[in-house]
Order: sequence, then C-alpha cells, then structure tokens
Amino acid sequence: MYSIGTDIVKISRIEKSMESPSFMQKVFTETEREYCKSAENFAGVFAAKEAYFKALGTGLQFPLNNIEVLHNTFGKPYFGGVSNCDLSISHDGDYAVATVIIW
Repeated sequence: MYSIGTDIVKISRIEKSMESPSFMQKVFTETEREYCKSAENFAGVFAAKEAYFKALGTGLQFPLNNIEVLHNTFGKPYFGGVSNCDLSISHDGDYAVATVIIW
C-alpha cells in the first residue's frame, strides 16, 4: 500500500521562527542546521517533516528533530534511516513545498 503526504510552508513564517534557538534545536538536527543556508532551505526541510507524518497518518510527532532530512551527492533529499520512502522538496517565491510517498 502506498501513502502520500504533502505540506506547504510560508518561508517568512519559518524565518521568523528561526529567531528562537529552542525552535531550531527542537525542529532541526545538527546536520540539517549545517546543510541549510537560508530560510528557504529550512522551510523545505520543515515541510518535508510535516509531509512525512501526513503520509504516515499519525499527525506530527514531536520533537521534529527525531527524523532527519539528508541529501545524496546529487542534492536529492531523503530521510535518514527510512528506506521505504521517497521525498521531493521545492521552493518558489514565498513558499516551500514537500511531497512524501511511502510504500
């Protein structure tokens, strides 16, 4: 059985939240914080995590840093430790969107 989850995030909302060190630590792993260079990147990772839990059908599981978005050598995002899943992240203008398919 396949399941899909999609999430869209307004980048400015994440940019404002990034001002809080506790938000950054509770939501993003150290590796994610090192990888992301902009609010746009952080918003994409945030959307990916929300999309993942939507695909699972569990609702958000806190803290969000329990799941990690990594990138392969080509820059394609994936979830560390999750093998039955595909992830796509995109950004345009004021928004970041992510889609997850689990099989």
